[in-house]
Amino acid sequence: MKTDPRWLARIAALYDSKRRDFNWRLAADGVIHHHNGLAYGKAAFLRRLRRASPEGADRIIHDSETALSRLGFRYLGRPAPGAVLLDAGCGRGGSSLLLAAKYPRLAIRGVTLSAYQAAAARAAAKARGLGARVRFSRASMLDLPFKKGSFDLVWACESTEHVPDLRDFFREAARAARPGARLVVIAWVLNPAHPRAAGFAALTDRAYVTRVHPEEEYLRAASAEGWRLRLKKDLTGPTAAYWAGRAALKSGSGTEAFMAPAFASRALLYRLYSYDLVE
Repeated sequence: MKTDPRWLARIAALYDSKRRDFNWRLAADGVIHHHNGLAYGKAAFLRRLRRASPEGADRIIHDSETALSRLGFRYLGRPAPGAVLLDAGCGRGGSSLLLAAKYPRLAIRGVTLSAYQAAAARAAAKARGLGARVRFSRASMLDLPFKKGSFDLVWACESTEHVPDLRDFFREAARAARPGARLVVIAWVLNPAHPRAAGFAALTDRAYVTRVHPEEEYLRAASAEGWRLRLKKDLTGPTAAYWAGRAALKSGSGTEAFMAPAFASRALLYRLYSYDLVE
């Protein structure tokens, strides 16, 4: 199924418009995230935020987002020397920069639909002396500009929500990956059993140009395209605490008004999936 180019253009326009935005404001270290954070111990987390200066509170929120990245990296396994990783939906390169620092022999290729994001990510990599090893391009993760079997690892952190049909993503990832490759997906997931799930999903989809999928689709679509599920991890609790913290800031992006109750009520779930490509 070919994704409507008008849909892709809407996603690109959204991220082209996000420049000096909330995510940028948080990133005093230059590592810009476009994903949730994790906060263990909601009451203590909120107390820390209340006691902090505005700059300190931003740093606490940012650190919780970095904690999500670092947790997810564990499920990639330790890359072999010379391994190549695809950052599918790389944003402004936050995950790639952290991974490059963690694994000095890992090569990384990131793709984003946004011309602005690709340029910003390239500039960030160059500033850290990583330009030769970490490269970013404007491209769709549903139509990758790479040969078959190019990647040992695939990282997709809060990017599959933008994919109307998940089989398209898992199929293209399977084409670009080598047999035995590891894929880690972190995603907002619809909880169809919750009576308010459809309403929260509609608000989310409208704000972020997404199509939030139920878990069944992450399992069925991946399996159909040759990806064997290794494990899944529920991160809803610690991300609900993160969103409660963002709501307490009263200076966030505005989406806290529905994202915080969506995760707190478990109408939306936050999941990590780890897959291996069948050899």
